[in-house]
Amino acid sequence: MKRALLFLALALASPVAVAADSDAQGRWAEADRRIAAMLTDPARPVSGVSVVVVADGREVFAKAWGKAVIDPADPSRERPLTVDTPVRVASISKLAVGLAAMKLVEEGRLDLDADLSDLLGFPFRNPHFPDRAITARMLLAHTSSLRDGSVYALPVQHTLEELVRPNGPFDADGTRWARPEAGQDRGPGAYFTYTNLNYGVLATAMERITGERFDVTVERLVLRPAGIGGAFDVRRLDNAAFTALAPLYRLVDGAWSARVDDLRGVRPDGMVSPFGVAATQPLSAYVPGRNGTTLSPQGGLRASTRDLARLMRLMMGRGTIDGASVLKPETLDAMLAPQWIYDPAANGGAGNGDAYHGLMRQYGLGVHCTRHEGGPGDGDRWIDAPDGPRLCGHFAEAYGLFGGLFYEPRQGWGFVYLITGTGAGETKAASTVSALTVWEAAIAGAVLHGLGQAP
Repeated sequence: MKRALLFLALALASPVAVAADSDAQGRWAEADRRIAAMLTDPARPVSGVSVVVVADGREVFAKAWGKAVIDPADPSRERPLTVDTPVRVASISKLAVGLAAMKLVEEGRLDLDADLSDLLGFPFRNPHFPDRAITARMLLAHTSSLRDGSVYALPVQHTLEELVRPNGPFDADGTRWARPEAGQDRGPGAYFTYTNLNYGVLATAMERITGERFDVTVERLVLRPAGIGGAFDVRRLDNAAFTALAPLYRLVDGAWSARVDDLRGVRPDGMVSPFGVAATQPLSAYVPGRNGTTLSPQGGLRASTRDLARLMRLMMGRGTIDGASVLKPETLDAMLAPQWIYDPAANGGAGNGDAYHGLMRQYGLGVHCTRHEGGPGDGDRWIDAPDGPRLCGHFAEAYGLFGGLFYEPRQGWGFVYLITGTGAGETKAASTVSALTVWEAAIAGAVLHGLGQAP
């Protein structure tokens, strides 16, 4: 592991600049045209797209298309989407939580390889593998053997222990924990399954360490030191960000329907009821370390595309942004180092993880890295080229949103995109390149063209 980290550190120490040439302006104009065409695609329209591209530490392209708010009944409410419009960014949130967890590791307060049972205050074990400890490393790498089930977040009045209890009130079908399958080892540390609840557990563990809500810790340790706005609790957004907050949309029966955050300028009352489980207590009753799932550490961050571009720049800078050192370089190197790599031949051809149609092929400590492998509908290739980019970051999907934050660790460029509304019947429409959606493949192709990395 030390040798791998040393090699990675040396590779990251010499970024390769994106070539500048006289055709750059024309390439970005073509990228603009390609992305704008997505909004009028009669087969698969989108309501809005926002993109920021960074190269050599600076923005080289930043633009949004479409609307942030759609309301034919009251056109006065409608406004254009911008790169500074905050939205619920879904699973890109995991990067912010993972960075904060790794800051606690830096401070010597979180042990990646310790049994979490003592820290959480109850036996946190897979009942089918009771002798194996579950660690923070496994949560970050999605190898904990925990599963989402139908509910992976609960209101304030419940506890995390209730949520993860085998065959408990929120595990009626007994699927909360992985079981051995046909002699295969699917226990802690052995098998990858992307699980949102891993981050609810991680958030609770962080709260047990700090004594404060996980979202406050993320803001204090990562977001604010890096000059990044945003919040998991919309009530914590400043007035400007709250006013600019936009809903996410689904196209239903030919009309755009707001699915989340259609708040119309009114701050919510704090009665958060995830998955329809009714809250009986407001967020003011929140006890840190009791249940960190309520505010959706797995996907509840509200932030803009430009906010996320700063988060990406922090990662590209190996913990430093605009001269501010937020994390140590070796911490970012450790996060990128593979904890799991997809091996379809493992376990007699059954594979060593649920690869999500091949889209997930390598995972570090909270960071997903693509390997440009596979093919149409089953792979993680960005473009139709034999030697396409291998990028690190995270995808996002929820409530009609598709998004991504990805960068090339060795070459100093990356991009963030947020698609803020998609058709209800087209959410899994695969591109002709890989398991990415047609929209994501189109954006990636346009961005890579602008960067001079693709036709």
